[in-house]
Amino acid sequence: MLLLVALASLAVVNLTTPQDRTRYELTRHVVLYHTITVEPGLFDRAVHGGRSYSDKAPGMSFLAIPAYELERLLGVAKAPGDWQSEGDLSLWGIRIATSGLFFLLATFLVGRVAEALVPRTGAITAVVFGTATIAAPLAPTLFEHDAAAFWAFLAFVLAWRQRRRALLALAGLAAGIAVLFEYSTAIVVLAVAIYVAVRAGRRVGWYLLGGVPAALALAAYDRAAFGSPFHLSYRYVANRYAEAQRHGFFGIGVPTLHGLADVLVVDRGVLVFSPVLVAAAAGLVLMYRRGWRGEALLAGAVAVAFVASDAAYFLPYGGTSPGPRFLTAALPFLLLGLPFALERARAVVIALAAVSIVLTTGDAVTWGVRNEHDRWYPGHRFSDLSKTVWVWLGVNRIDGAGIVLACALGALAVAWWGSREPAPATARMAA
Repeated sequence: MLLLVALASLAVVNLTTPQDRTRYELTRHVVLYHTITVEPGLFDRAVHGGRSYSDKAPGMSFLAIPAYELERLLGVAKAPGDWQSEGDLSLWGIRIATSGLFFLLATFLVGRVAEALVPRTGAITAVVFGTATIAAPLAPTLFEHDAAAFWAFLAFVLAWRQRRRALLALAGLAAGIAVLFEYSTAIVVLAVAIYVAVRAGRRVGWYLLGGVPAALALAAYDRAAFGSPFHLSYRYVANRYAEAQRHGFFGIGVPTLHGLADVLVVDRGVLVFSPVLVAAAAGLVLMYRRGWRGEALLAGAVAVAFVASDAAYFLPYGGTSPGPRFLTAALPFLLLGLPFALERARAVVIALAAVSIVLTTGDAVTWGVRNEHDRWYPGHRFSDLSKTVWVWLGVNRIDGAGIVLACALGALAVAWWGSREPAPATARMAA
């Protein structure tokens, strides 16, 4: 099943973008020049003291260092100016070794937790995350959202019903690492801290202590780049969005109905491509009623907080993207409800999952070749198709997209077939 998810979600080769360049250039400059400055001509950059830096959280750039070193060793590493604009194999390799790897880890973790909650639901829940949500089209990119989602959800899993100090400290470390990838996961840091404080009392101190190394690492980076450990890169954005970024809290103001509609139900809204998430949200209510009250409240609070913050942001989709990408870190939490929805109405959920897979696959193979404000969804208009890895084997783009869809639906079929068998006694994960 995981192999089919990988073939479905990682095979797309998107165009090179400014988002790739700003993260990749930090990686390249650290390795080649031992500096955290980047090229001054980048679109996505932060400027401080006359020098240019990446305007993104540094986690993804530092994660890419081993993959970049390997490509250098193999003689295939490139400067951004040498990339093939319509999809570069060298860049695709970096994407898969970073975001792609953590996407698969997140898919596995989501499935294991679902299986622990309700036996015979883990595989289907994992497939939904891996093929039917925005996490899938983000997997073969250098966006940090899938990696942040893994670390944020791991923080919860390590803290889940645990009282041991070491696990709570590891939960704090995972939460801190998530912030190194995506600043907005501070929402999860706070939510899990409250969860631990309620469940374990003063031992929440171990959770907070675990986050100190990541906090110090981010502070050191910010001090070196921006002159203060408390100044984030978003403070110094220097592109056409700079003025909007300075309003509110780095561009986040008050949620609006228009912003909420963009995030959820129009254009590339998350429910347009993933209606199965409605079942997951309903499942959180069932989860609460089944006695998992703290977990359901935590998941619901995280999901609502991410939706509200994105609806309040001046650019809900973050430029050219498959949709409201800033919600990705909340998806594993929202999907905690899916096992309970499956238990109550399995056929309905699987049907919604299949529809979501078709829609998400359509998004995955088109978003990268659309213009920034090109609206696309079934019934609006057709878009061009992105390349897939199969083009290097002589397969055209239409057939490549067909292979992607077949693998995604195949993963759901395998998960459904396996879930028909009675769960073995060892199916429940110790918690």
